[in-house]
Amino acid sequence: MTDPGTLLVSVTAQQRLALGVGSEVSYFTGSHSFVPGSVLRGALAAAWIAEHGPPAGNPREAHFRALFDGNLRYGPLHVLGSVVVPVSAWTCKYPKKNKGCEGVAADIAFEDVGKCPACGGPMEQGKGQVLLPPGVALDRITRTSINPATGTAKNGELYAHGALPAGTQLAGTIHGRDDWLQAPRQLRFGGRRTVGGAVSYTAVPVPAEQEPPSWDGTGPLTVRLTSPGVFVDLAGRPRLDPDPRLDLGGAVVERKWARPVTWSGWHAASALPKPEEVCAVAGSTYRLAGPPALLGDLAQRLPREGAGLRRGEGFGEMQVVTSAWRPPARVRARPAPEDARALQLRADVQNLDLSPQQRRWVIAALADLQLEQERHAAGLAAAGTAAGPAVTGLADSLLTRPAADSFSGRQRDALRTLFTEADPGLLRDLIVLLRSGQAAQAGGDENR
Repeated sequence: MTDPGTLLVSVTAQQRLALGVGSEVSYFTGSHSFVPGSVLRGALAAAWIAEHGPPAGNPREAHFRALFDGNLRYGPLHVLGSVVVPVSAWTCKYPKKNKGCEGVAADIAFEDVGKCPACGGPMEQGKGQVLLPPGVALDRITRTSINPATGTAKNGELYAHGALPAGTQLAGTIHGRDDWLQAPRQLRFGGRRTVGGAVSYTAVPVPAEQEPPSWDGTGPLTVRLTSPGVFVDLAGRPRLDPDPRLDLGGAVVERKWARPVTWSGWHAASALPKPEEVCAVAGSTYRLAGPPALLGDLAQRLPREGAGLRRGEGFGEMQVVTSAWRPPARVRARPAPEDARALQLRADVQNLDLSPQQRRWVIAALADLQLEQERHAAGLAAAGTAAGPAVTGLADSLLTRPAADSFSGRQRDALRTLFTEADPGLLRDLIVLLRSGQAAQAGGDENR
């Protein structure tokens, strides 16, 4: 059952993730470059209902309410290596690579801001924007309606949307633990789920000693939003900082660096839009003043409980900040070239001379096998059993499926070896590499 610990969530996109930012007048609908906590919560709720049925009148209804209407908080999932630029941070407005401008910043919450220390140029304030890591960018998908009478595109019916690409790896946290949440499973995120949105999900407990250190009790307390915050005053009017009485127990916001953002969403269970909120953007930063004992309590409580409204949906996530923000080292979200074993397996698959259809089948089979192996490992861990041999049932049955009849004897022998020897982590890296090569090949075919 639920307890107050923390879960580290990891997901890998098996299809594109269209995380729409709301309706627009133009033909293009943009996408978030991260997974909001409300999307994670909704996807898990849909998975629970698929397993146990609707909660109303269900013997397990109390469990559903504890998971999705209780005190658990579902934080956002960010692409590995992505960076949220705080509103309090100032970076070079015209960065020059040969000057090293991209690696410097000034955080006005802790220091003065002047010219760029690298090139001497002007600085600009952060906007809470999410910067994706090198090698990862939102895909742009364009479609049109077809006139059934002529078989050609209809006039005035061109549609396009943004999406995170397949193979993207994301991570985040759930504040609160439950055995059901720790089971690996398949989920679907965002919109356009008939052709996209599939992800593999895993969650593991975070040991208490790995949780980040808090405020040391000296100086002012500075906190920063890691997700949008929905704040109101005593009259229910929106504001861009935590209310001293509703959120801070009497402490006051001495300084704030915040920007507004409008947030909307869709409630899938009722098929109705959620109310539009005026939020403080992720990266908004606040310096709090008050008695040391009160600030010490807030330093412990705010990262654990968040602040503001709709915290169960991932709003109001906060962290204590003890030093000036600096652009962190950018890490790639895809397997690095040093991963020699995954690269060798990709080369082995490429040497099989598979057709495009066979290649797609192999990628789907590897994804099924990876998920089954993760479920097997989780079952052993839950039973307290030492790790046993890899799952062979699914591996043996994959090549007996009718869709596998087109493989030659050499191809079947090589695939059987791959299916029975690779571990889940290696399978995940191999799938990402194969999908990347598949996308590159498709792009090359289109350009010919």
